[in-house]
Amino acid sequence: MIGGGNSGIEAAIDLAGIVKHVTVLEFAPELKADSVLQKRLYSLPNVTVITNAATKEITGSDNVNGLTYTDRETGEDHHVELEGVFVQIGLIPNTDWLEGTVERNRMGEIIVDKSGATSMPGVFAAGDCTDSAYNQIIISMGSGATASLGAFDYLIRN
Repeated sequence: MIGGGNSGIEAAIDLAGIVKHVTVLEFAPELKADSVLQKRLYSLPNVTVITNAATKEITGSDNVNGLTYTDRETGEDHHVELEGVFVQIGLIPNTDWLEGTVERNRMGEIIVDKSGATSMPGVFAAGDCTDSAYNQIIISMGSGATASLGAFDYLIRN
């Protein structure tokens, strides 16, 4: 698991219940997740946490077989053998270009209603740039379908 914020640590906790071992790599010197999540993570016997790790390369030919990272304190490269990589690094939504057009929250996420409508009539949004409760590919796909249906409904009624 690459990422030590809430989403990365939540995913690492979930993974630890179904795989043999989980390694968490965090770029910063400490995890950023809420303390309750960190406490739970550190209580698990099959989890290793590596901080100050700059991910450099994911290796493998047909399948992932490892990851190389640089220890940011020492500058040394290390390789971890593994069977899968999940990236949960939490990104800032690219919505600055919407300044002054649609309502956004303090994180810059576009505020939408249950049909994907924004504060501007006729404008709909979906995916990780919105204030959705969860940021996952499958959630974004569903919100895209919802927003497209919301836009269709808007167009036929207006």
